[in-house]
Amino acid sequence: MKKFLVIVVIFLVIGGGVGAYFFLKDKKEEERLEDIKNGWYVEVLADEVNIRAKGSANGTILGKAKKGDIYAVNDVDVAGNTFWYEIDYDGTPAFIFSSTKYNYLNDVNNPNDIATPTIKFYEPIYYVDSIDDINYDHLEVWDDKDGAEVTHQVYHETGVDINGRTIDQYWIKYTVTDKAGKSASKVQKIEFNKRPSEDEVLDFKDLER
Repeated sequence: MKKFLVIVVIFLVIGGGVGAYFFLKDKKEEERLEDIKNGWYVEVLADEVNIRAKGSANGTILGKAKKGDIYAVNDVDVAGNTFWYEIDYDGTPAFIFSSTKYNYLNDVNNPNDIATPTIKFYEPIYYVDSIDDINYDHLEVWDDKDGAEVTHQVYHETGVDINGRTIDQYWIKYTVTDKAGKSASKVQKIEFNKRPSEDEVLDFKDLER
């Protein structure tokens, strides 16, 4: 009986030690992540993203970042709307990719507005009752910083096409501008139930695409 109690005590001590080890390890990791979140960091949104030795698709793969992983950012190399983030990876500088088209990462606490905003719509024609009812609910607007603003202009196209058919249609040009002054535009066909007056629209010939 005494031998059995000694064995039980030994297992309890060992189990307690293992439990304490994992508790302290989790606590240390939690503190590390909180420290990272006080600065500039990226959080992985995709299921898996390559971590490379240099900021290039040809860079040697050092590992895989998983969804939810968080990495401190040292710098970012911007080319249009593609981004190579230099991160801390096991104490070594490494690189991880994202872009506005393939949004693999959530960029948090970035001190600079690095990206040009984008506009997306998913229908070729925007149907609306009148020019006063135009809104941006059907648009998907993205920027790396809050505060991008959308404006629009409506253009009236008239004339005759190459087949002799009469042209009488409207186009809407959306422009999104961020706080750093960078902007992007996109044009969509628009149809009204109540046609706007000519002083409410611009000539299609003046539309810059």
